[in-house]
Amino acid sequence: MVGKMLENDGYKCSKQVPFLRQLLAVSGVVMYMIGTGANIAYPGVLLEQLRQPDSALRLTPDHESWIASILGLALISGIVVAPFSLQKLGRRLTNQLSSLPALGGWALLVTAKDPTVLLISRSLQGFGMGIQAAAAPVSIAEYSAPKHRGAFLATIAFSFATGMLAAHVFGTILYWRTAALACGSCYAISLLLVSLTPETPPYLATKGKFEECKKSFRWLRGFDDESEKELEVLLNSQKNTFVPRKKVSKLKAFLEISKKPEFYKPTVIMMFMFVLFQISGMTVVPSYTVPMMEEVTDGAIESYTSMLMVDVVRFVTAVLSCMVVNKLNRRTVLFVGIIISVLALFTTSFLLYLRDFGYIADDYKWIPVVPTLIYIFGKTLGILPIPWAIAGEVFPLAYRSLGSGISGMFLSLMFFVVVKTAPTSFRQIGVSGTFCVYGLCIAICGAFLYYLLPETKGKTLYEIECHFKGIKDTTGEAEPHEKDKMLELENIEGG
Repeated sequence: MVGKMLENDGYKCSKQVPFLRQLLAVSGVVMYMIGTGANIAYPGVLLEQLRQPDSALRLTPDHESWIASILGLALISGIVVAPFSLQKLGRRLTNQLSSLPALGGWALLVTAKDPTVLLISRSLQGFGMGIQAAAAPVSIAEYSAPKHRGAFLATIAFSFATGMLAAHVFGTILYWRTAALACGSCYAISLLLVSLTPETPPYLATKGKFEECKKSFRWLRGFDDESEKELEVLLNSQKNTFVPRKKVSKLKAFLEISKKPEFYKPTVIMMFMFVLFQISGMTVVPSYTVPMMEEVTDGAIESYTSMLMVDVVRFVTAVLSCMVVNKLNRRTVLFVGIIISVLALFTTSFLLYLRDFGYIADDYKWIPVVPTLIYIFGKTLGILPIPWAIAGEVFPLAYRSLGSGISGMFLSLMFFVVVKTAPTSFRQIGVSGTFCVYGLCIAICGAFLYYLLPETKGKTLYEIECHFKGIKDTTGEAEPHEKDKMLELENIEGG
């Protein structure tokens, strides 16, 4: 076997085995997020095919905007369910169950014969996406070693880009029903992969299942000294906070939790992060790539060609981001992406205005495509991966399910608002005006995050929790007043 052999408690394990096992655990979530990327991008090809004269399904403009945006509303219902599921059922079972509505949605879409069925199918997909939006970063972070966590969390961005590219490619070369069947297969693969992995060690520790926690942790991480120390800190922190449950008011418990800096600080950060994620056009662009690029290129480049250009740039950049996020500081990657995106959006808008007023010759009317692709590069490099990486890191273990659910509400609400208003925005102020608005909003969110966001690269999840608490103790020995936090959480997330 490759690598030095380690032996502990009678087990032998190559150094590569823990990484491969973590990769297997993460891959199930990655496949789900590929399906999510396909969900977001699929209207871009579905609506184009349904606009054809020989289409068996006829849609109004209102139908079209709802088909693209209803995922955002359905996300809310999934987000509401997610904290309860993550806390009561665990990460693994939540990941498994979230695949079922998504599979049902794609199956229904394949057989759809009227707009109502299309909307129902998209709603089912959105419900599953909502659960997974909270579960994915939490699951990946808890499965990963600190040295691999950045790269693994960045695979969420890679997954989105892969799913978007796959949906557009399938939709370009296949009939929309066949393309839907291909996209939906991601969830079947996800369900299989998730079923092959154990529950996450931190979740088992929060439930007092310490022997199972040790077994899962060592299966994922091996037996080296660094991992054993991290396991000891995890067990100590939970043994000191695990107390028998007693009844208190849910409202009172929530109000007490909301006053804790380790809860409200990460929640505020993630609210800004997910507003930034959506207002950057992250879901608008794949949903309306064809009409958007038609205006940007002014017919100089065939619409499907320009769509695939955007997808290729996004995919290649997402692959690059997996390496960059693991090598560079989170803040560096995020703010580089923000600066590139803002400058590229304003440049594209300026060039479109110049072209509209006749200051750019017809031979060069394709020029706005260049800063548009730079904008895709910038947002995919920093704005796409970092919010998901941070979402998996900043919430303390005791409040991770609740915090992910609350911040996820902002993700879903902004998804609906931005995607639903995009067609009207394109009609009323054009792509140039819309890009100006997006650029300004990105800059404002970036300014707030510059002062709010700490650096998390290379830190264990417990060290990050200690940062928000304002303490330097990273040994896992809890302070006396911390012993009630599991009690508070149980009352809010389970009744």
